[in-house]
Amino acid sequence: MKAALLCGPCPPGACGVGDYTVCLARALNQRGIEAHVISSGNWNLFGSTKRYKGVDRARFDVVHIQYPTFGFGWAPIPQVLALVQRCVVTIHEASGAHILRKLSLLPFCIRPKRLVFTSEYERQFAVKWVPWVSKSSCVIPITSNISAFEGPSKRSLDEILYFGLIMPHKGLESVIALGELVKASGLSFRIRIIGSCPREHAAYFEELKSKTSTLPIIWENELSENQVAKRLASSSIAYLPYPDGVSERRASFKAALLNGVAVITTRGQHTPSTLEGLVSFCANPEEALVAVRSLIGDAEQRTKLALRACAYARQFSWDSIAEAHLTLYRNVLDKKFNRERVSLKNREVESSADSGSV
Repeated sequence: MKAALLCGPCPPGACGVGDYTVCLARALNQRGIEAHVISSGNWNLFGSTKRYKGVDRARFDVVHIQYPTFGFGWAPIPQVLALVQRCVVTIHEASGAHILRKLSLLPFCIRPKRLVFTSEYERQFAVKWVPWVSKSSCVIPITSNISAFEGPSKRSLDEILYFGLIMPHKGLESVIALGELVKASGLSFRIRIIGSCPREHAAYFEELKSKTSTLPIIWENELSENQVAKRLASSSIAYLPYPDGVSERRASFKAALLNGVAVITTRGQHTPSTLEGLVSFCANPEEALVAVRSLIGDAEQRTKLALRACAYARQFSWDSIAEAHLTLYRNVLDKKFNRERVSLKNREVESSADSGSV
């Protein structure tokens, strides 16, 4: 089986979906699928026909679009491709997207081979908008691009960790506010922020570093996947204040859980009930500071959260994600084979009828 995974040009670390696509291709290749990440080339409207012909000539059994991504941006080529060639499409963000981004999802809903959502909440949101996708959609959860660290590590109580993309709307203002509270309270621990910063947000990153120069905050960016895993495995507590609340589609959250970190996070309308008892929910930095001090002094509670977190995160292994995609691709190809067989049989019947009438 030969599969094309389309995500547009996404430099490593600049786009979570782009990184996920690379990891997915690797996992599929390990399962015997010849998976190719299609990321280079002209991704504007002018290049859409050329891109379609290139994908078509390669004769992939499955064309799988990952959307939205940094690489695609606002270019309509994935929508054009989905209209001229029936594809599998994974929609990574719908409910929380800007209204224009929501509208950009509509072309994918016209004639998909299969629409994949990363959580049932996201699928149900789409079904309310376009009810006819109910029968053509399914859920395959994402997993973390960061694996569990396998080497020896000693967990520290001197630092609170944040991990994620360094860009606006990622909750960093709340993390900085926690740093201000730590300083004002005269506490001895630090906050370590690790992540990657997309190039277009470099000025934002520099502004935050300047703003926090007198706070107990350490910045680390552009670490390798193994270095990130090691940092997570060396941490006891993480503060991940997602502005719209934690959900199953947060890969950074799953990375922390997988590495046995006790997580303090925020609740939102799409936060699943399965996370109750796995994390400490705090609505603001003030509550987070109370939770941090409580966890630092309660080794039993830290251990309990860490063990539950690891057990929860292990169900989202790359092996299980690859198996779910393999099953999806086989179902899609079986339906295509059955349609072609019926079409061939109908042509044979028509040909026989024409011969008999001569």
